[in-house]
Amino acid sequence: MNISIQPASNEDLDEIYRLELECFGEDAYPRFLLKYLLDNRDSIFLKASIDNLLVGFIAGLCSGDSCTLYTIDVKKEFRRRGVGSMLLEAFEKRALEKNVKKIILQVEVSNTPAINLYLKKGYKITRRIRNYYGLGRDAYEACKTIWVGENISKSSIIFYRDDFEDR
Repeated sequence: MNISIQPASNEDLDEIYRLELECFGEDAYPRFLLKYLLDNRDSIFLKASIDNLLVGFIAGLCSGDSCTLYTIDVKKEFRRRGVGSMLLEAFEKRALEKNVKKIILQVEVSNTPAINLYLKKGYKITRRIRNYYGLGRDAYEACKTIWVGENISKSSIIFYRDDFEDR
């Protein structure tokens, strides 16, 4: 199975929205929000394809040094095959490119497969949010620090002797 991860575009919107509905039903994000995320330069919106067939996507919005992961969707028949992991890893890589230090997400407490994926990838549950998804439907908030310290390789730092001499 050859999975390709690429940036999503407005050309993918109809297919993305169908997958969002398939995955989340009445709790799906509205089409206009997905379009907003596709159009926003501060967002990260990636798709997973196999032979040009959309099998998953991930979307989030970055602000300052953090990024909120809004949704990760994988077609039912492609779950538990590494698609979600690949999307999450690609999302984190893009976040690092945007100088993001922390990724934050919310996940319904009953969504055990998603919770297990996030824990496996190093996310830590930081709190429980009561009624986040509606009355009696709580969420966990989880986060992961992806950037510690300066993101500069040692080889890029050059010291000149003159910099340390008294003048």
